[in-house]
Amino acid sequence: MTTYSPKMVYAQSSDMRSRTYLEYRRDMKRKGIAELEFLPYLEGLLKERRGDSGLSVSKHGGDALLWFMRAGGSPTQAPDYLARLSSGGRFLYEFQLAETGGLNFFDFKVSKVGRKPRGASERNRQPHTDREFFYVIKDQSEYAFFTPEWIMDNGEYGFVSAWRSWAYRVSADAFLDQFESGGADLRSVIQGVDNKNVLLEFQHDFLALESQKLAKRLQQVVDDETIFRIVPRTLEGFYQVCYLLDRLGKEPDAPGVWLVYLLTFFRDDMRSIDLARFMYALDFLYFKCADIRQNEMRVLKERVSQVSDLIRARANSDGSLASDPREAPLEETRQLVFAANLLEDIRQDAVVSFGMELPPIGKIFETIPNADLTADYVRDALRR
Repeated sequence: MTTYSPKMVYAQSSDMRSRTYLEYRRDMKRKGIAELEFLPYLEGLLKERRGDSGLSVSKHGGDALLWFMRAGGSPTQAPDYLARLSSGGRFLYEFQLAETGGLNFFDFKVSKVGRKPRGASERNRQPHTDREFFYVIKDQSEYAFFTPEWIMDNGEYGFVSAWRSWAYRVSADAFLDQFESGGADLRSVIQGVDNKNVLLEFQHDFLALESQKLAKRLQQVVDDETIFRIVPRTLEGFYQVCYLLDRLGKEPDAPGVWLVYLLTFFRDDMRSIDLARFMYALDFLYFKCADIRQNEMRVLKERVSQVSDLIRARANSDGSLASDPREAPLEETRQLVFAANLLEDIRQDAVVSFGMELPPIGKIFETIPNADLTADYVRDALRR
């Protein structure tokens, strides 16, 4: 099982082959969590820094709304945030988050710092003039802003093994002098990021638990000479088919037809385990569809709203998401956080790719009524 740590791990977006699609999306979501949680904080800093109360900040680039891309794609390299000034001006911000200030060097990718004129060498880039870097050090609750020109002037061009690429490396002595304390406000944002990463890792173990259950049933076929029967006219049977196909790396010939059939299994009184399985099968089929017709989108939108309502209705004052006295509250919470995680991915992709008429996700795990309280519940339960 996963050891829950607040450490952030940034995925290499180009490396998907060693991970399943769900693992890839989980890895990308860590960065998405941080970017969305820090957006209001950055906006507040810039309003004060620029003396512009009308300034607004939004996510930017080709992945402005998506924290992941469909299988085979990759996020853009555009800066993370766009600041719009009340005067009509625009400015870009790259966001970087470090776990600790106890490093010898701090690295910046060369393409993010400067552009390479035609015919020039990599070392002779010209600094971008339309952006700054917004940098946060978590364990110190400090932040700083850096211009690309400052990074070039104070950094050394060197190879970073972890990135498998070249970067500008700024020594800690020069770098850390630029930071200032963010106080209680920054600590609160950092805690919110850590809380949502606890939930992200916690829910992902649902897949390992389901694999153990299915493996045990298959083993009993030999050990106890029992029959393993899949009945596709039930949600459990349909889910098992999707789960096995997913693990085999296969997909149905007509995923859209399967998707429509699956949507008929939803019930607003379904158990949490059934909702998690419903969402797994829905996620599996939805991301296999190259297109979704208008009538299918109408039903999908209805189910997205219904699942959201069901998850919210099962939130308790202690942070747990549970309603069934026959189930362990911690496992029921895991199942519903798992369902919420996939639900938000589907909803966001449907808004961006197919124009689903729902507002985009503002913060990850916003489907959970009090994500911070739920994270505290999970931490406490896992310590027992």
